[in-house]
Amino acid sequence: MSEIIEHLPFTITDREGREYYISVAGSRRADGEWEGWLEYVPLDESDALITPTETTQSNRGALEHWAEALTEAYVQGGFARAVTATAAGTKSRVVAERVDRAAAVAAMVDLPDPFRLYSDGRDVMRARLNAWPRPILLNIITASNLNPAGKSLAWLTDRQLVTFIITAVEAQLSAGRRSA
Repeated sequence: MSEIIEHLPFTITDREGREYYISVAGSRRADGEWEGWLEYVPLDESDALITPTETTQSNRGALEHWAEALTEAYVQGGFARAVTATAAGTKSRVVAERVDRAAAVAAMVDLPDPFRLYSDGRDVMRARLNAWPRPILLNIITASNLNPAGKSLAWLTDRQLVTFIITAVEAQLSAGRRSA
């Protein structure tokens, strides 16, 4: 199973003006080694661009170390490789999903209903959401279907996730899809 190894602090903008956020993803091979590649996730409705395997490391920790050392120049070159791989139709991977212990724990927690939180007022909702850790915020978004397009939210800060939840709740309420 593919995992997000590291979210990189770089963005790439293509010739059409689409902005991409970059992550290093990886998976454990049958022989125990780890493969790593770059994923360029756009903010618009288009598909992510994924490089072929960029590295093979002896274990996950070594792959994490490799990811932490990547430079902006390397990431720019990787973008060209991802565009070429996608154009050639060699994109054989599915965009990696984040797998970590905090997310697993968050899945076991009773999640607050964002629509019920909203009924207490926007400011109260924001304060309550700000108290939750990132994995819980992501699970609230998923469980309440607040991201129906399934776009990557990995690039959002925790505060931006809170704003995303509030905005999505308001949009669904104003469209009459839900009630507070």
